[in-house]
Amino acid sequence: MKTYIKILLATCMVATLGSCSLDLQEQFNYKGETYSEEDPFENITAWDYIQSRVSNTPRDANNRFKLQSNTNELGFNGDELDLMIAAIKRVGYEDLYNQTANSGRTYLLLNNNAFTGNNSTRDIVRAIRGSQLADNSTIEPETYFDNWTPEQLNQLKAILRYHIVTDYVEQRTVPTANVFVLFKTLLPKVNLDALGAPVSLSNDMADIAFSRDGDARFTLRVNDVGSPLPATANTANLDESVRRHNYVFNNGIGHYLQEMVRYQPYTLYTNLPLD
Repeated sequence: MKTYIKILLATCMVATLGSCSLDLQEQFNYKGETYSEEDPFENITAWDYIQSRVSNTPRDANNRFKLQSNTNELGFNGDELDLMIAAIKRVGYEDLYNQTANSGRTYLLLNNNAFTGNNSTRDIVRAIRGSQLADNSTIEPETYFDNWTPEQLNQLKAILRYHIVTDYVEQRTVPTANVFVLFKTLLPKVNLDALGAPVSLSNDMADIAFSRDGDARFTLRVNDVGSPLPATANTANLDESVRRHNYVFNNGIGHYLQEMVRYQPYTLYTNLPLD
C-alpha cells in the first residue's frame, strides 16, 4: 500500500495536550486489509466498491436471505454491505459516495451486522424502528426499506451522513496511541431548547473522534470513552473499534464498522429534514 502521511490541522486539537509538540510514535507502513500488496480499489469510488459487496449466497424462492443460518445454503453474510447499499439507494445518497471532487474523505462502511441485532442504541434497524430483525427471519435487502416512513428515512439519512468524515483518516493521522483527534462529518448538529428538545439543524457539523488502541496500535477506535465529545457520543457501549481498515478509493478511504456510532441521538433528527 502506498505510504500516505497527511498532516492535518486537526492534530492540533488533541485532547489534554497543551501544544502540538508531542513526538510522533514510530511510523509504520500500515497495510489495508484487502489481502493484496497493492490498493486494488484505488481507481474506483467508494460507491463502486460498496455496490460490489453483496452476500454471495443463494436466496430462497422469494429472493430472500436468511438473516442468520447454520447452513451455507441461505446464509446472510454479516460482513457484507447488502443493507448499506439498499439504504443509500433508498435515500438517494449515491452521489455522496460517488463524488470525485474531494478525494480526502473517510467512509465508515456499515456492514450487515450494523443493521441487525438487538441493541436499541447501536443496531440501526432496532434503533429506528424499535424492534429487531429476528434470528432466522428472511429479508430481501433491495426492498427492505421501501415501506419506511419519511421520519424513519430521515434518521437513516442522519446515520449515513455521520459516517462520512470530511478528512482522510488512517492510523498515521493519529499521532500516538490513546490520544483523540477530532474531525467533522457531513451531519449537522441539532440545536436544542432549554428542555433538550430539537429545534433546528445547526450550521456546525457534528464531530467524530478517532484514536489508536493502546494495546493494538494498528486498530483505530471511534468515539472512544474519554474523547472530547458530549456524553451522547462517548459513553461506554457507544464507542466502536474499526473492524477492517484502509480500503483506498479514488475519492477517499474506507473502514468497516460492525456497529454505528453517533454524536447526538438520531431520534433528534426525526422531524428535521435532511437533504
